[in-house]
Amino acid sequence: MQDSKLIKNLKKLDGKTRQRFKVYVNSPYFNQHAKTKELLQYIYRHIDKNEKKLDRHVTFKKLFPGEEYSEQLIFNTMSSLKKLLHAFLAQQQYESRPFTEELYLLEYAYYNNQFELLTNRAKHLDRQLNNYPHQDSEHYHARFRYLNTMAYYQVHHEDRSKTELLQALNDRLDRYYILEKLRHSCQLVTNQILINSQFEYSFLEEVLSYYRKEKERFSEDLSIHLYYTILMSLREDETPEHYQELKFLLKEHIDRFSPREQSDLYSYANNYCVRQINKGYRDFQKELFELYQEGLSNGLIFTNGLLNEWNYKNITVLGCILGEFEWTENFLEAFKERLPEKPRENSYNYNMAHLNYSKRNYSEALDHLLLVRFSDVKYHLNYNNLLLATYYALNDTEALMSLIDTFRIYVIRNRKMTVDLKKQYTNFLRYAKKLTQIKQLPKSYGGSTKQEKFAGLYVQIRQAENIVNRYWLENTCRQEAGEALERLLAEEEQTAEAK
Repeated sequence: MQDSKLIKNLKKLDGKTRQRFKVYVNSPYFNQHAKTKELLQYIYRHIDKNEKKLDRHVTFKKLFPGEEYSEQLIFNTMSSLKKLLHAFLAQQQYESRPFTEELYLLEYAYYNNQFELLTNRAKHLDRQLNNYPHQDSEHYHARFRYLNTMAYYQVHHEDRSKTELLQALNDRLDRYYILEKLRHSCQLVTNQILINSQFEYSFLEEVLSYYRKEKERFSEDLSIHLYYTILMSLREDETPEHYQELKFLLKEHIDRFSPREQSDLYSYANNYCVRQINKGYRDFQKELFELYQEGLSNGLIFTNGLLNEWNYKNITVLGCILGEFEWTENFLEAFKERLPEKPRENSYNYNMAHLNYSKRNYSEALDHLLLVRFSDVKYHLNYNNLLLATYYALNDTEALMSLIDTFRIYVIRNRKMTVDLKKQYTNFLRYAKKLTQIKQLPKSYGGSTKQEKFAGLYVQIRQAENIVNRYWLENTCRQEAGEALERLLAEEEQTAEAK
């Protein structure tokens, strides 16, 4: 029983929620089964102390003293308690959603012809909606449901000639649909960018065209304008005006959204910076680092109290690039327990490896990399990138060339990577191989010096498109080329001026 879903789910409840569940189970309205109450009491007594006592046979003896052990009977009792837990969790969600109770009460009154109750509570709900501080999808949906009930009450039970509520209902449906279409399209485009996935965006172009045409009509709908701006920043990320508008809206109006949605909105701004950095625009590194620090400070980076493993990685990478080693090490230790449980150790060890690599503690970096287990394509790619850089730093040419070849095969055969991402990685590996080959040339090699070859390769990489890990390639070439690169760049500048 210790490994059952019931016990695992009960373990995840905090103390306050466990107590509320106990009250729920002991309520005769929700549960009249005495053995289920006894089972919960017994589980609570031992769940955090002695789990051996949660063995099914031991538990059965406590619940059914003197009876012959029955697997079916203990299973049925556990199943009953598990169903109550599911119902309780649904109830918690019901109670946490704004306007839910009021809306269901309104709909109950309408469908059961209790019109005095309906009109009385409708005034109360209308005031609540008008005073609601957030302009989010919860508010749009609640306003639509409110009008859906009141409009049909007006035409069926008051005055059929009054149509203003029907018109308001139709307008609110438009707004709710447009908002949700834009909001979900932002997520679909994000997924399409990050992984090899395709989606059908039915009616999206029509919605965008309609919104642009009727923009004045939606001038008060901040949330619609915000998600439209986010979508444009995703689809047209070479147009910086979209990102600047997004930053302005977040700075000036973020308090108009619920904390949960604030976190999602900030993540879009962060992801835009990540994409620009991946394209080689280094000015976004410090900006993104400051966005992350702000998110850690105000809590907007967390989702249900947890820190996304990819944000954990991005913060580490930026901290290392910017030379914030002490801050980054403190961050990795302080926020490890805020990671989701499943990827926690993988994420911690990978990022500690990255930190140690950046501090030139290459042996320590390899020690941490050995503890990383592949969980998905992203981890495999990131792991190989870091391992490649570490082998290069250790001058382990044999291991490095072998890794480049196997890494290239992995990229070519992987079906979960987009065509563009495959191209970016194959280009990276091609230049990484050239780097390694130049480094292994003997000092007495004829023709151009090694430093001059590194300088020439730097220029090639700088001019190349569709390439990941550009920063590492360019920085490595710059370090290897030394003064040869300065001379080459100076010659290029003089040639450009002469023209």
